[in-house]
Amino acid sequence: MISLKKPSQPKTFYKIYGLLALITLVLAISSIAIGVSKIPPFEVCKILFYRLLGEGYIETLDEGQLNIIFQLRIPRILMALLTGINLAVTGAIYQALFKNDMADPFMLGISSGASLGAGIGFMLGGFSPIYAFVGALIANILVTSLAGTKGKTPTVRLLLSGLAINYFFSAVLSLLRTYSDNKNLTLFAWGMGSLSGASYSRVFLLGFITFPILSCFFFYRKELNLLLMGEDAAKAMGVDVGKLRRLFLVLSSLLVATTVCFTGTIGFVGLIIPHMVRLVFGANYQRTLPITGLLGMIFVLCCDNLSRALLSSSEIPLGIITSLFGAPYFMYLIYKERKRSSL
Repeated sequence: MISLKKPSQPKTFYKIYGLLALITLVLAISSIAIGVSKIPPFEVCKILFYRLLGEGYIETLDEGQLNIIFQLRIPRILMALLTGINLAVTGAIYQALFKNDMADPFMLGISSGASLGAGIGFMLGGFSPIYAFVGALIANILVTSLAGTKGKTPTVRLLLSGLAINYFFSAVLSLLRTYSDNKNLTLFAWGMGSLSGASYSRVFLLGFITFPILSCFFFYRKELNLLLMGEDAAKAMGVDVGKLRRLFLVLSSLLVATTVCFTGTIGFVGLIIPHMVRLVFGANYQRTLPITGLLGMIFVLCCDNLSRALLSSSEIPLGIITSLFGAPYFMYLIYKERKRSSL
């Protein structure tokens, strides 16, 4: 059961925001040194420092290392940060809408719907984010129709709805892969999840979508708290619950769809991070939503570093790494839910 608890002083939260932001920055800079091509951390710092000084200093550096750092790793790190904050915050939004701490874009089939839409867009030669948005929106409509959003959605019904949608969209996407001329290339990546295709243009487009939507979510943090307390309480405070739900579902669909287009299906981020934040800091979205976003960035960046560092000659798909963390955590949540139900 989601509830508001563990209030704390605003100054304490500001310190937490600052600390997490500093950790994110340090981790992002140190991540530049990780990859198949080894670049010593001292060399990374020197290259970044020389970059700040101007082009004249850059000319004395190794051109191969410059290309790796500025054309491959920095765009990838920026994409990891955007992916982390998008999936984590969207997970928190879904958990408020369904009033269930197991709601997550991946578990509910929203990511699968976006993946299918992106795959269709790729095959038709269209602008994939639009197709992905339509796919995510259809998945949202299906899951809200099956699971319902009035009151607290029962966990079993929510999970079964998400499972059915996931299997259906995944099966159709697999069929597309089978008959696609490029089945071993672009379409295959959506089933695994990876940041290897990151580029500055993709980062710019994802950021262009991300910041207005996240600003809207942060603006409505008070209303999200009221939704957690129940529809009656929200309506009594003057909230148009139906309109707010539709707004959140459309915006979250767009955010998940654009993210999936560029990264593939990366699961469990929106399940693990909001739940851990709620355990430690409570469910007051006015103060904890920024923590959720920052921890989402840290988590995805750490998982991506593992995907690049565990093998010496290649990388493990990011979706596999997040699933290795997320699946056991999901089993723990199911076990806890069973114990709570038996009381």
